[in-house]
Amino acid sequence: MPGRGGRNRRKDPFRYWNNVAPTKPEAQALAARLGLEFPTSYFGFKAGLLYPVRRLIVTGEDTPANLEILLGPLWENEDRSLIKKTRIDVLLCPPPGSPSYDATIYLDEGSPHWNPRAANADEQAEIAKVREMQEIVEQQMEGQEGFDSSKFRQVLMGMGENWVDNLPILERAVNSTIQNASM
Repeated sequence: MPGRGGRNRRKDPFRYWNNVAPTKPEAQALAARLGLEFPTSYFGFKAGLLYPVRRLIVTGEDTPANLEILLGPLWENEDRSLIKKTRIDVLLCPPPGSPSYDATIYLDEGSPHWNPRAANADEQAEIAKVREMQEIVEQQMEGQEGFDSSKFRQVLMGMGENWVDNLPILERAVNSTIQNASM
């Protein structure tokens, strides 16, 4: 019965990436071109969806057709937020030593090139918010080393009632620029 562990379960993006894509010649060719290694177990970073999604984005190959080749026909139903977040993270191009860079450098090992597609209008607006927040963070840090949880709270409190809406932007701003950050 489809939808109850039947054929649709096998098409779940995680299961597809781990079990089906490695058996498909088209997926094998795409993975080879992108320097992707298929997972050999359900453990480790190669088994997760961030690895193939980020590689597609970093190389500018994050088209619907390529996402379907690696993640299966149900990729669009479940993974839009992962793709959106990862595109913004890549387009911010965090510098070496920043938490975001340090957390994702291993995902980019073996990538043939860094050539993400240009940001669309929505992505440009999101990036502008992060850059604006980075300026606020830099002002808070002026003459100080690191950005600890007390400084994080101080910036949040300065946002007034909108602090909840701005929390993800602040977190992204800190992680993509600040070195020696400790939350």
